[in-house]
Amino acid sequence: MGSEWPVERGADISGQAVEALRAAVGWDAMWGCYDRILKRSYTHFTVMDKSRLIGFLNVISDGIGDAFLVDLMVHPDFRKRKVGKSILMGAIAGLKGEGIKSVQVVFSPELEPFFRKCGFSTQMKAGVIE
Repeated sequence: MGSEWPVERGADISGQAVEALRAAVGWDAMWGCYDRILKRSYTHFTVMDKSRLIGFLNVISDGIGDAFLVDLMVHPDFRKRKVGKSILMGAIAGLKGEGIKSVQVVFSPELEPFFRKCGFSTQMKAGVIE
């Protein structure tokens, strides 16, 4: 496949598919939680390879002022093939296109070059309780 991957918004995917992707990328799979998360989310964006979920991005939003991008993940077998960039840029275009004013993401320092290449430039201080 080329450098651009087809991104789908709000695809009918199972929570189990997202949990399997979380496990594949080395995160806590959160088994049994994602059906509920998907129902409560503003929207989500996906990239598929045939019937396999290879990219996912969840969005938390009020639908007007702010959208928070969470859980951007790409299956390890598909990294360095622009899946992450495709899904991120597709999400930004879709959210900004419907009038959302501010699209925000939290990322670890080593991912800053990737997010800067995708247009994120303003940095804010934030706090996290885990």
